[in-house]
Order: sequence, then C-alpha cells, then structure tokens
Amino acid sequence: MGIIKKSFTLLETLVSVIILLVLISGFTYASYYQNFNEEYILLNKIENLFTLKDYSSNFEKKHIAVKIVINDSIVKNINVEKNIYKSKNIILFKYE
Repeated sequence: MGIIKKSFTLLETLVSVIILLVLISGFTYASYYQNFNEEYILLNKIENLFTLKDYSSNFEKKHIAVKIVINDSIVKNINVEKNIYKSKNIILFKYE
C-alpha cells in the first residue's frame, strides 16, 4: 500500500502564493485601472458642472428649435439650448 498524501508540501504552497501574487499585482498595476480612475474623476467633475450650470469654456452652446408633434395634430415648437462637452474619450450633452 502506498502513502496517501493528505496535505500540500511547502514547495507547492510557495508556488501557489507566488502565482497569486503575480496575478494580483498584474491587475493592480494594469493601465486600465489608472485610466478608469482618471475618467471617473473627469466624469464627476463634468457632472458637477452640469448640476451647477457652470458652462465655462469647456462647453459648446447651441440653440436648437425642437418640433414636437402630439397625436399627429398638435405641433409645438420649442427653443432649447444644447450644452455639449467634448474631449478625447467623452462626449456629453444636455438640453435645457
């Protein structure tokens, strides 16, 4: 009868820990997460500007006439202002 192995050896445990450390550190230092944090901060800043209606030089303003048709008979024309934020990765707009 052979010896039955009931536990990990020290070498197997060390190899497993090293593999886990490499995987975790790889995900931690990946550039995707750094860009995600920067984009999140930028989106939060833009949201605050929209909330405060602080449309500074970062925004483009356009006046647009919107035509609304209700039940194929009632037509309403509304003049709205479209505030647009454009950057390399983000395009946001808001109608007021």
